[in-house]
Amino acid sequence: MFSVRAMLVRKAPCAGLLALLLLLGGCTQWYHRLGAALPEDYEKRAEGESLAKVLAALGPPMRLAATDRGLVMAWEAWRIRQDALGVGLGWVWAGADFLTLNWGGARIRGDYLVLSFDGEGRVAGAARVRRNDRIGSGTAVQPFGLVPMVNVSDILRPLPQHAWGGSQLLPLPVVLNNAQRPGMADTGIEQRGTPRGVGASAQEW
Repeated sequence: MFSVRAMLVRKAPCAGLLALLLLLGGCTQWYHRLGAALPEDYEKRAEGESLAKVLAALGPPMRLAATDRGLVMAWEAWRIRQDALGVGLGWVWAGADFLTLNWGGARIRGDYLVLSFDGEGRVAGAARVRRNDRIGSGTAVQPFGLVPMVNVSDILRPLPQHAWGGSQLLPLPVVLNNAQRPGMADTGIEQRGTPRGVGASAQEW
């Protein structure tokens, strides 16, 4: 009798896992990586460094702009994770087998380094911003599928220099605003994920 009871106890976790798998409509994760990891504490020792040494240590900048005193360059590294979990609703109501209760969220880890250079090509100032937080989540009932609940397309958009050629083929309001868009001319740079409705980009609305 004891051996039968012990066998049932050992099988109970397996039965629970099997039931959970039957209820799940799907579970997916998306991982995105943008840019290589930046040296730790580089902003604390960068002041006075020449442009050549900075480029040797960090590589080509991902964003570049001119100022009345010199140049501003930015490097960035991002890690984005999207999670999605779906649970079938057939066990709640007969005939609802095609519906799933979906939950999704996204988390971001960002590292953004900005260096300003004087007229002689030496670092005059440095700033660094780090992010490690959840950027959104959501829940929905969907038919036949599992889609992300959080839109991270603004964070995944290509870097400005990747669109310099095609920028002249965009709609007219966007083309006319190219000279004012951060990262495209001499008006400064902005961090990835900045809403389009603020700053110079607001002119396109």
